[in-house]
Amino acid sequence: MAEVADNVQEDRIAHPQRILVLRDFCTRPLGSECDRCARACPHGAISFSAENLPVIDARTCTNCGICLGICDAFTSTRVTMIDLHARVRRIALRGEDVVITCKENIFPGLEPAANVVVLPCLAALSPEFWTLVLAENIPVSIAGDLTYCADCDRAGDFGEMLFTHAIATAEQWTGRKVGYLEAIPEKENLVKDLANPEGVDRRSAFTNLAADVADVASGKRRLRNSDVLQQFYERKERARARARLNLNESRQFNDFAPEGHTKQTMHPKRRMLLEAIDRDSSIAPNIPIVISQTDCSICTNALDCARACPTGARYPDPADGTLALDARYCIGCGLCASACAQGAVQLIEESAEVFLTEEAGCEQASETCGTPQR
Repeated sequence: MAEVADNVQEDRIAHPQRILVLRDFCTRPLGSECDRCARACPHGAISFSAENLPVIDARTCTNCGICLGICDAFTSTRVTMIDLHARVRRIALRGEDVVITCKENIFPGLEPAANVVVLPCLAALSPEFWTLVLAENIPVSIAGDLTYCADCDRAGDFGEMLFTHAIATAEQWTGRKVGYLEAIPEKENLVKDLANPEGVDRRSAFTNLAADVADVASGKRRLRNSDVLQQFYERKERARARARLNLNESRQFNDFAPEGHTKQTMHPKRRMLLEAIDRDSSIAPNIPIVISQTDCSICTNALDCARACPTGARYPDPADGTLALDARYCIGCGLCASACAQGAVQLIEESAEVFLTEEAGCEQASETCGTPQR
């Protein structure tokens, strides 16, 4: 047994785990039977602990990132989906098209251009991620030879099925298209091109080099490629988006809530979807969502559903203690329906237009049921 343990330890050192589990975004410890992550993992590397939390087997995990595209409870130690979207936005702010590819298509000697984003597998990106990028009118393409997916040791052909589904879903929701490139753009080397008669023709290479020198002299190249400047623009845009969405991520005083406060937790994928709809509200009717609904003729305002809600979508109204619902935070997990002894809560399918109602800015679709709790 000691020898086996030593081998496992060596394996973990040689291949450090780069996927982490975020408890706040997992509904299983609260009673949910969700197991999408385990079913999606192509190598069976995900199981569940005695506390019902996902556990990743570092010996079989290939860090493909499929679980990241499936559930918000998983994240990478290297980069989050929010970070990745920020990078995509910065590339677009430089006036460049965004190209996304996978490690399977990066061979020794190939230096991808600065506008190329390399992922372990394209299936790490969710439909919500692609939807936000397309809603922002960012020119984005995937690049590479997709026939490599079948022989990929990291994710296999299941990864291809997942990322093509995610892209197709986003295209259907937004009415926009993700492009495709067979060749991955490489890092520019104009001096090398000038000396290589088999590359671009010498006249074109010299013209490009002269234009590049002019950009360097004027400072335009520095501004285009300044990551600090682009990060500044990206932070400003994200701050504006958060202000428009008016999302509450902090604890709020509430005399009718346990311990005297309520807290709402916005899942990253829902935030991306809300940002996409904020960018282009016309796509909302195309996006199906599952949310909870209360039959107020049955509800006694016991607020068991609010106590069971993992995101704070259901909460006692601070004014009088009656049940309130902010549908933007509802992830359709069904825990509220299971907690309601009266059977007053059910899950229904709506379109994302529910986020565009008159009250959606703060207390969307507020439900008042039963007698206020005093």
